Order: sequence, then structure tokens, then C-alpha cells
Amino acid sequence: MKNNQVGFRQALEFFRQTSKTVPAYKDFLKKNKINPNKIKNLEDFKKVPLVDKKNYLLKYPFVDLFPNRNIPPMVSASSGSSGQPFYWPRGKVQEVEGGQIHENIFRNIFEMPKKGTLMIVCFSMGSWVAGTYTLSSGRWISENSGGLTTITPGIDKDDVIGALKNFAPNFNQVILAGYPPFLMDVLNDAKGQGIDLHKLKLRLLLAGENFSEKWRDTIQDRAGINSLLNGSVSVYGTADAGILGHETPLSVFIRKKASQDKNLLRILFKNTSFLPSLIQYYPEKKFFESVNGKIVFTAKAGIPLVRYNINDNGEIINYNEMQALLADYKLKGEIKKKKLDVWKQPFIYLSGREDVAVSFYAINIYPENIKAGLEDRRLSKIVSGKFKSLALLSRNQSTQKLIINVELSKGVKPTDINTKLIQSCVVDSFTKLNMEFRKLHASIGEKAKPKIKLIESGTSEFQVKKSKIKWTN
Repeated sequence: MKNNQVGFRQALEFFRQTSKTVPAYKDFLKKNKINPNKIKNLEDFKKVPLVDKKNYLLKYPFVDLFPNRNIPPMVSASSGSSGQPFYWPRGKVQEVEGGQIHENIFRNIFEMPKKGTLMIVCFSMGSWVAGTYTLSSGRWISENSGGLTTITPGIDKDDVIGALKNFAPNFNQVILAGYPPFLMDVLNDAKGQGIDLHKLKLRLLLAGENFSEKWRDTIQDRAGINSLLNGSVSVYGTADAGILGHETPLSVFIRKKASQDKNLLRILFKNTSFLPSLIQYYPEKKFFESVNGKIVFTAKAGIPLVRYNINDNGEIINYNEMQALLADYKLKGEIKKKKLDVWKQPFIYLSGREDVAVSFYAINIYPENIKAGLEDRRLSKIVSGKFKSLALLSRNQSTQKLIINVELSKGVKPTDINTKLIQSCVVDSFTKLNMEFRKLHASIGEKAKPKIKLIESGTSEFQVKKSKIKWTN
């Protein structure tokens, strides 16, 4: 709680500075009849209106969003996963923070040795944030504590595999940093080319995509990673404000337990439809709130952001609250035995966004529901795991159909048998995980079943061209 209190005091001071130095925010508060001088405690702070892209960032001239109208030196673009890309500057403060957090992950989770670690950055190296931000963080580590060498093949798969084959054996450890579906492609192809991945002592730094614990086990097995809890870390990062938080061995342990126990899943995450991401964050660096089920934060980002609604669904659980929630499951002893209790930061669980779900007969079909079906062991050699979904109305607007385009594994051809099997696995997943679909299926029968369209491997539809695959059309 001490860090939370420090975090709020810093957020309050940052609010006061921003209200004085940022022309757009000064005007925003005036229009909303907020006197900054009267905001003195947390209850006052909660009365300050939330900002987002629509009501703030896109309402003002770009230059007015910065203190004294000074635009920072480095600029990246958002991925545009839910609309028009937005340009996000950042400066030295943000890049130092990124370096410090990456070093904490590498040293204390990946157990990076004092020398001899290679990071292969497999995020896009264009204007999108992940690649350049990960590179700058790697350079900060190299300049301040050493031990890390970075290479940036980006999303050129042949270049990544070339680095694994011809360069990586020179190092004691290799960190592959990239978007989860792309790294799965890389590891599958590398293994197919006879590269002994186990010898490379791989660790995986992931971002931009939720995944199941079954998927984590699969990709770590492909990578030759034996450690269940510190072999991979998913980062909660955005172009808006850099790294917001990341997985830890403790959060992975809790998430794995929840994936195996529906009661625990419901108690922790208030649902059983899918397994949310679970991360821990640094309250002294960013102040988080949960407002009506939305994650809101205040941060010294390149564009100063006060009570910013990033439009992610989720909730905050402080460390003590998490311990209380886990008490009935007698996990405290196991957590202590595994030395996971060193990670005492608060938690955020992320339940995704409505704008990346498909609305089908007025129910939300989430990407996680489809992924779970494609992870069925019967499909392990048939599908790549990539898909796109959309809901279409019939010509007379009377009925709706859910269409799922599914990419096949390399060398697998579309057949009626595969189509029916994939449909069966996806429907099983929907029925198990999505209560609303279960009721819909019972009501309308066959009409509720998705139509599966099989796409051969290697087509442009599923290539990672920027930073993310859009799971919906």
C-alpha cells in the first residue's frame, strides 16, 4: 500500500503540473469546470473527467498536447487495431523507464548472466512502437549495466532464423522478443530447418496479444524451454505510454492455477468465458484506477496523460487482496516455497476490448474463445493458430452467420474432413467457455455454428506486416 500512496501523491503533483503547462489540458479542465487548486485528495481526483482519444487527443491541435508546446524527439505510431493510427512522441524519461523495466525482466526473471546475452528483436522496426522501443531499452541496458547485445531483424522471418542459426550460438542466452503468433511461426520453421533451439537457452519476451496457458506451454516446448514460470514474459505495453506492466513468475503461477480451476477463475476474474491476461505493475511509475470496468492510468508519457482511458477492460487487485483471494486455495505455502513472494506489486487483469470481439446475435464472441478451440490437441498439426472472424447478415437481413477464416499449417490442404473437425473443436470451445453462446446454440441449433473457411499457409491475409494481426474483419 505504501507504493500505492506514493504513486497517488506523484499522480496528484503531475496533474497539477500538467494543468499549468499543457495548453490542451488546461482548456479541457476549464471546459469541464474543474479548478485544479481544489483537487487535493483521492476523492477529489476521482471527480476529474477521464480523457481519451475522442474527447481529448483528437479535439486539440497536436502541439497543444505537450508541456509548453514542446514535442519530444522520438515518435512512434499506434498499431491502429481499433481505428486510425495516432502518433505518440516520447523522450528520454520514457526511454530510461523502458530500459529499467526491461532490465528488471531480464535480470530477475530471465536470469540474464553478466555477459553473453543476445536479444533478437522480432517486432516491426517501422514506425510502430514495439520494435524501436524494445531496441532503445536494449541499448539502455547495454550502456548502463552491460551484458546484452541486440540485433533487429524485425518481422523478416528468414533474417530471424538466420540470426538463430548463424549468430545466436555465440551467446550464452538468447531472448526472442516479438508478437506471439509471429514467434510461433519462427520457432516452427527453425525447428523444421533442424536448428537445435534447446542449445540456445531461449527466453521469450512477448507483447501485443493475449494467449492461453496451453499456448504458452506449447511455444515453450517448441523453444526448448524447461522453466514453466520464467521462460516467457508477456508485456502490457502501448504506444500511448510505453510499458504499463508485465507478467512475473508469480502472475504466471496464479494464471496457470486459474486455468486449471473454474472456481478460482471466477473468483479472480469474475468470468469463465476466457482466461484474462494477468500482469503486475509499478505503482511508483504509473498510477492506475479501474473505472466502471475500464483500466485508467495517469502517467508521465510523451503526451502527459491524466486519468486516461485506454479502453481496456479490466480490474486492479492489490497484493494483499490477491493473497486473500488465494487463501481458500492453500497456495500461500507453494508460493513461498517457489520464492514467488518477492513480487509484491499490485496486479491488473485484462479482459480485452469489446471493439475486438465479433457481435453475433448480440453476443460477444471473443478472440480467446476461438483460440481455445484451435488449440485443441486434435488440431495441433492441422492449423497454425491464426484466424480472422466476422459476422455477416443474409441478403434479407433476417439471419446472421459467423465466418471464421482459419490458416492451415504448412503443407496441409483444405479438405471437408478438416473443415468439419475444426468447426467441431471451435463449437466445443464456444459451448464450454461462452455461456451466452451456449444458450444461443440451444435456441437456434445449427444456425449458431460458425462457418469455417480454410486458408493455406503463406497467404498474405495472415502475414504480420506491421505489428499485429487483426482477429476480426
